[in-house]
Parts: sequence; structure tokens; C-alpha cells
Amino acid sequence: MPFLNIGDTALHYHQDGSGLGKQMPILCVHPPCLTSRLFTAVQEKLTASTNLIRFDIRGHGYSEAGSGRLTLALIAEDMRRLLDGLGVKQAYVCSYGAGSFPALEAMLAYPERFLGGVIVSGASAYTDIVTRSKLQAAFVSSILGPKGPIAFKAAWSEAGSKSSFEELHTEAKLGDSAKWREYTSACLDSSVQKRLPQLKQPVLVLYGTADKTGQNYAADLKRRLPNSELYGIIGAGRQLLTKEPVTTAFVMTQWLAKQEHPEIADTFEEREALLDELISKGVQEGAANTANHH
Repeated sequence: MPFLNIGDTALHYHQDGSGLGKQMPILCVHPPCLTSRLFTAVQEKLTASTNLIRFDIRGHGYSEAGSGRLTLALIAEDMRRLLDGLGVKQAYVCSYGAGSFPALEAMLAYPERFLGGVIVSGASAYTDIVTRSKLQAAFVSSILGPKGPIAFKAAWSEAGSKSSFEELHTEAKLGDSAKWREYTSACLDSSVQKRLPQLKQPVLVLYGTADKTGQNYAADLKRRLPNSELYGIIGAGRQLLTKEPVTTAFVMTQWLAKQEHPEIADTFEEREALLDELISKGVQEGAANTANHH
């Protein structure tokens, strides 16, 4: 089990291939209480040329908690130092759920290292009562009660199958409840939204059309980010990584190909052909109420 020593802690990570012919690496960022195992189903569906790096944030899964308070800035710094330790000069980031907060923070803080991002079912600020209440409930529970029920609930809400639940739950309950609390608090109190106009890197924003709250957050990200693309997986809910890994991987692969080889989308006809590919997979461009049809 690979670990990388970073400052006062050791972070657990997994790197899926880094040889010749590989694309720019993608560093995955998970939400509070869970672990990087969330990305395994998508990882299995990505092309062989994809170089995916998963890591457990401090106090989550197998990673040590360290001594400092867990802030978005510290997670972003850990992401940069993880690249340093692995000898990776530049990477894309891919976040899920509240992992969007440190992902956006990292792109803003280290634009020369993080060249773009994929935001899956994410947001730049949680403003709806339901989402905030769920996070606040996890925050309070981590103070008052044992961590087992929190890990169970977090894993259950994301699992695509019984086996994936068991894997997610096994790793989630290894975490440090104090770090879950600090990470959750950092997301709830984040000011990253007001800085999004400064983020110039390309960003793919992906949501499920059955997730109406997530769709609103995705559309908000599209409005605020200067250089972004917005796609919805038709009929899908929020759990795109575990329940829609094939389609999620397809959209990611096409977007990454456009970043690495922009010439494939030079003309209107080429861009339309790429969009037709997505439509054939059950993906629409834009938000449901403003989707582009042709």
C-alpha cells in the first residue's frame, strides 16, 4: 500500500499507470467522510492511456491525520506536494461532490500545476437548505457520536452495489472524525465561489439531470467559470461515479482528448460530431432547461 510522506503526515495514494504514451495525469479529490475509492469504478472504465492518481485526504481512509487543522488551502497544498513527490509536473484535477471545493482551491492557488479540472456533481457554494443540513448533521454527529454511523451513511448514499458499499464503508470508517469535521466545516464556510472569475483553466462540469439541486449548482458553475463546458447525463442522479461510471468516463475521455489535442475540435463540423457522440451516449449539453439541441 503506497504512502507519501508530506510534512507531518503520510498520505495514502494509488497511481494507475504512468508510462510512455500516457495522457496528462488526473488527480482525484473525494468529499468529506469518504475516500478515493469512490473513483475506482470510473477508473476501470477510462482508457488505458489515462493516468489516474487517487489519494486519501488527511484523516480519511488510510491517510494519517497530521497535526494541523484541515483547511481547503492545506488540502490544495497537499495536492501540489503529492505531485512533487510523484515527480509529476502538471495534472488535471477531478473532484466529486464537495471535493469540488479543494479542487477549485488548488486550481486557483497553483494554476501552473493544475491545468484544468473535471467537476462531477459539485458546487462552488452550498446554498440550499437540504445539502447544508446534511453536511451540518454530519458535522454535529462527528462531535457527539461514534464515527461508525457517519461512515455507514456516507458509504450507503454513494454505493452502486452491495460490494461497492462494503468497500466504501470499510475504508470510510478508518478515518478520523475530527478531520471529517474540519473538512466539512471548510466546505460549508468556503469563499471559493467569489474567486471563480480568476480561474482561467478549462473546466468540465458534469451532473445528472435527475439531480435537480446538482443541476442548479452545475449551471451556476458554468456561469461563473470563464472557461467551462457543461454536460448532463440524462436520467442520472447525483452518484455519477458509482452508478454511471461508463458514461462519466466517456465524457471525461472526450473532454481530456480535446484539451490534449485541440485540433480535433477546430471546426464547427468537428465540434458537432463530438457533441453527436455524447448525445448518442445519453448526454446533453448545458442544463436541462437550457440544453442545446440541433
